[in-house]
Amino acid sequence: MKDGLLLLATGLLCAGGAALFFRLFGSDALNIIVLLTMIATVIDNFRLRRRLRQLGAKPEGKRTWL
Repeated sequence: MKDGLLLLATGLLCAGGAALFFRLFGSDALNIIVLLTMIATVIDNFRLRRRLRQLGAKPEGKRTWL
């Protein structure tokens, strides 16, 4: 019972946060989400490449950007 109430409270909190986010940013909200996703992907790519080098593997492929 307690877990169900905590799950419901968490869902309501997330829904309220999403509604507030879209109300504040309006039509720019999707652009902000895409930008944050792209930044997170680039950071994760650098982290994974560094980890591969630490393990002794050389990432294949030629870098054409950055």
